[in-house]
Amino acid sequence: MISRSKIEHIVCLALNGINIILYLLIITAIIFKCIDGKFSEIVLGIYGIIMAALLVINELQEIQFSYTYFFFLSTYRGRGLIMVFFGCLVLDFGIVNIVVGTLVLATGLLYIIMSFLSTFPQPHPITINWRNWNDFSAEGLDLPHPRNINNHVVSQVHERLKSPAPILPNQSCTEHSLLGHQTNLDEMIYTRRK
Repeated sequence: MISRSKIEHIVCLALNGINIILYLLIITAIIFKCIDGKFSEIVLGIYGIIMAALLVINELQEIQFSYTYFFFLSTYRGRGLIMVFFGCLVLDFGIVNIVVGTLVLATGLLYIIMSFLSTFPQPHPITINWRNWNDFSAEGLDLPHPRNINNHVVSQVHERLKSPAPILPNQSCTEHSLLGHQTNLDEMIYTRRK
């Protein structure tokens, strides 16, 4: 049986791969659109290619600048809106543009839907997701039963509850022995007043 955390790590890495592939397809579709395009389409295409290339770099590594000024890229809703924007940008009459535009629009809508579900972890670059995957797998946390399992695990809280009550600084040892586990609250208050 695969644990939920392992599935989340696999999904995050898969989404990173899908994003990179889609950004590269966007660059390809923009190039196809610019081949027979007008001057305004070529200028929009250049901006689109630059933005898609920067998004590929942002998907590959963590950049503090993007977290500071483009925080919407670290949410599914923001990524979905960017995908919808690119889908509208690359849609044209060519087969490549129709296929890529439809894929990108569908992925953008999927991201927007995912933004309303609280069960998905926040999107990160592939380097962070890969590091999390390696840390998670190296410690054996992905196994249903970890290797060095102790069937008689007792927590510190459980041990503290089994131990006798601690001696308070204003109590003597005789008062502490009177305040055993069988004493109720009224007896404790009565002995304090004496």
